[in-house]
Amino acid sequence: MSLFGKDWSRKKRLTTLKKVHDEHNRLCKKAYDLVEQKGHDYNRTQQNNGDTLYNLVAPTYDGITDTVTQPILVRIDDKWHRLISLTKDPNVNPKITGEKVEDTIIDMINYLVYLKIKYDEERKTKHDGFD
Repeated sequence: MSLFGKDWSRKKRLTTLKKVHDEHNRLCKKAYDLVEQKGHDYNRTQQNNGDTLYNLVAPTYDGITDTVTQPILVRIDDKWHRLISLTKDPNVNPKITGEKVEDTIIDMINYLVYLKIKYDEERKTKHDGFD
């Protein structure tokens, strides 16, 4: 049987729900564990003062962006383009040693969680009249 002009073994294409759950759990655990490590390394003072995501929203505090979500979206976009580049040809190794697709995916998981948190906070602030 042909799919998009290629002969594919159906068995090689099957992805079980268990495989999806296992990989999801593994990646999300790695992303979760990375949050504390990076938070400590990026902004120790703010981390100790309770503002874990300070470095992500600092451009808003500095007047560079209009919303707290914009700087996070820029970082997500950067990671997205890195993924496109790294996955375009699976036979080509990245020029930077140790550059892994998985690391970029884990970063994106965390940035998407940060985006959700800051988006909800921003909406609550505007809704509660603190803007």
